[in-house]
Amino acid sequence: MTSTGTGRGGWLSCLLSGRGVLAFWISYGLIHAIFRLNVSRTLSLDDSRSNELVQELALGYQNQQPPLYEWLLWAAQQFLGTGIESTLLVRYTLIAGVGIACYGAVRAALKDDRWAAVASLSLAASYPVGWTFHEWATQTILLCIACFATLHAAINWIEKLSLRSAFWLGAAIGLGLLSKFSYVLTIGGLLIAMLSMPETRRTLCDRRLLLTAAVALLMIAPYVFWLVTVNVDVATAVAKKMIPVSRPYPARVLKGLGRLAISIPLFLLPWLFFIALLAPKAFGFGGKATAPAGLIERLTLRTMIAAAILAALGIIAIGATNIAERYMHAIVMIAPVYVFARIQRFDPERLSMRPIVALALIVALIVIGIRVTAESDSPASRRATRMSQIPFQSLAEQLKQRGIDHGTVVTPGVREAGNLRAFLPHLRVIARDSLRALHPALRAEDARSCVLVYPAGDATGPKIATAGPHERIEATGRTAWFKRPRSGTWFVARLDPQSPMCR
Repeated sequence: MTSTGTGRGGWLSCLLSGRGVLAFWISYGLIHAIFRLNVSRTLSLDDSRSNELVQELALGYQNQQPPLYEWLLWAAQQFLGTGIESTLLVRYTLIAGVGIACYGAVRAALKDDRWAAVASLSLAASYPVGWTFHEWATQTILLCIACFATLHAAINWIEKLSLRSAFWLGAAIGLGLLSKFSYVLTIGGLLIAMLSMPETRRTLCDRRLLLTAAVALLMIAPYVFWLVTVNVDVATAVAKKMIPVSRPYPARVLKGLGRLAISIPLFLLPWLFFIALLAPKAFGFGGKATAPAGLIERLTLRTMIAAAILAALGIIAIGATNIAERYMHAIVMIAPVYVFARIQRFDPERLSMRPIVALALIVALIVIGIRVTAESDSPASRRATRMSQIPFQSLAEQLKQRGIDHGTVVTPGVREAGNLRAFLPHLRVIARDSLRALHPALRAEDARSCVLVYPAGDATGPKIATAGPHERIEATGRTAWFKRPRSGTWFVARLDPQSPMCR
């Protein structure tokens, strides 16, 4: 199958290949990582939370998310330390993984390297990949990889029905279950979709799927063991997250379903708008299909519809209201497979790949420009207190001068805990708002001292340390990116190392 707009040779032909996709996403990650290192070494809120969690390797950490991301971050820190370098390595390796996984899934569906490459590059125009993944949504990046990997593995299973394809399907499912709990919508939607189609229904009766189940169960067994032994209530934690306010059940259901209906199309913007603008025939604007919808196209669409129905049933079951577009990854992240399958069917010889690729590159540059502007030393950025501008490095240096570079530090929030550990790797940090189920392991040196560190204006700090002096620390930091120094005020108070909060 051929597609016009690629030409022979030249930069576009090089880009529209597996190696070109890999080079693009590596370059994309390097540019953003270098920019972030020059802006500030302060961790974002999500990264602070993860850094506070991974003080030791554990089978599990919290009741709201599986531990795979934390395992990866812990492994990276064994080589690069606890600072932002480890975080950036994991984050941008995973973002590249999303692009590569999309390429693999679309290639398996369409059997066309070039359209697979275009689909992968187009993700740069999506809001999650283009914006939110750079500072937030840590576990969600893994979820996106798992969604594409699961569909890819399912396609291989349907086509080959081999032990190898059964193994990789189990590995993809295990990856998803260790990434984020919302992955159950993806695998549940895929199962329902396969049951609804005679061509795929028969494959679910194959005994080789026992290997799939065994591999998936083996991968999640350590975390399940931890959940049971620690007695973590996942269901309650998820319910509290999804129902943040107390309202009558009918009102919650109506609000949750309404948000779901709105969030799905919003999630796909602006990516879907750009693709529809550049390939209108695939969206019903004068196009004529060269063939009926294939098996994989129908399977992908039914998977997304079934996942959305499962989400709606979940909303009805618990009365969830905390539904937003940023939670739609498990439902519609695989949309590129379906959309580009339609594009391929609607007279692909007349569709040019060049505009879509150009758009992806332009959007990638625009995103970098927006990040540069947002983090610049401009009047607009001065009016907003950005977390990247908080001088945690200066605070850590002053704590070290006071001998507080070992032992235990208690903080009201994870942003202080995670960032202090980033700059003082030998500290044991405990955040009062941590999601962890258990305090980090207590070493002998950690029990010798315990201090409270809290920012000015935080009402929690004085309540924790009601007695003793509260030393004031003024921290001022400057980065290569900012001309104007950033300042902050914190207080330090000594705590009894034997107190429960320090243990």
